[in-house]
Amino acid sequence: MAPEQEKRVDRPRRALQRKRILVCGKGGSGKSTLVALIAAILQQKGYQVMVLDGDASNPEGLVRLLFGVGVRGEPKPLIEFFGGIDRVTCPVDDPSPLTRIDDLDPVPARPINLSEEIGPEYSLASGNLRLLQAGKIETYGQGCDGPIEKVVRDFMLEDDVVSLIDEKAGVEHFGRRIPDRMDIILGVLDCTRESVCIARRIQGFAREMAAQNVWFILNKTESDEMAAQMKRLLGELSDNVIGSVPYIPQLVPLSLSGRAMDAHLASTHVEPIVQRLEAIASERG
Repeated sequence: MAPEQEKRVDRPRRALQRKRILVCGKGGSGKSTLVALIAAILQQKGYQVMVLDGDASNPEGLVRLLFGVGVRGEPKPLIEFFGGIDRVTCPVDDPSPLTRIDDLDPVPARPINLSEEIGPEYSLASGNLRLLQAGKIETYGQGCDGPIEKVVRDFMLEDDVVSLIDEKAGVEHFGRRIPDRMDIILGVLDCTRESVCIARRIQGFAREMAAQNVWFILNKTESDEMAAQMKRLLGELSDNVIGSVPYIPQLVPLSLSGRAMDAHLASTHVEPIVQRLEAIASERG
C-alpha cells in the first residue's frame, strides 16, 4: 500500500486523537458508565485514553468502574499538582487560566506533558488507559468546588490522547464556562422528562457559546418504543442524538459487587457511538 493510501486509511481511526470530550447530564443518567464503556472501545481501537473524573461529589465512580477499587484506591487529586484548593481559584471569581506551581504560563497555552510531568501517584493506569481525578469534596466546610472545576476546564495535554471528562451532574459547569475548552460535548439522557429539559438547556447554552459539537446519547432505554418516545419529546434536538444504549441488567449486580466494568459490554452497545464520534470529528476537524 502506498504511503498516501496508508495515511487515508489510518485517519478515521485517529480522528479523536487530541480531542477533549466532556460528558454531562442529570444525576443518575449513567454518565460515568458511558465514559467507562466509551473508554473501553477507544482502547480497543488503539487510542491512548486519558479519563478525567471531574465529579467533585461522587466518592466512588470511575475508580470502581474502570479498576474495581474503592475510595482507598483513588489516585492523588490533580488539584494538588497545581498547588491545592488554596492556590487554584474559582473560574467565576477569577477566570484567569490554570498555571503550574512553578510557571505562570497558562496551561492551555503550554499544555501538560502527561507522560513526563504527572507522577504515577496522580493516576491509575492499565494498558493505554490512565484515570486521573480533578479533586473531591473531602471535608466538611471545604467550600466551593470552583477550583476543582478550573482544573477540569484547563487540564489540557500535549500528548496524543483522547481526553474523556466525566463532569458532575446538572448544568452548573455551563454557568462556570467549563465547556469553553472542550472539543465535543456529550449529553447523556436517561428516559425522563428531566433529561429532556436538561438537553434543551444544554442546547441553549451551546447556542450562546456558538458550540457546534453538542450531541446526545439516550441511555437506559428499555425498548425501541421508549427510545422513540424520547426522540418525540426532544423534537428537533433528536437530530443531535448519535446513539441509544439499552438498559443493561448485568450492570446492577456488577455495581453491587464492586467489580470493574466488563469491557465486552461495550462492543455491542457503544461501538457504533464511538464510530459516529469519529465520523463527526473527521468531518469537522
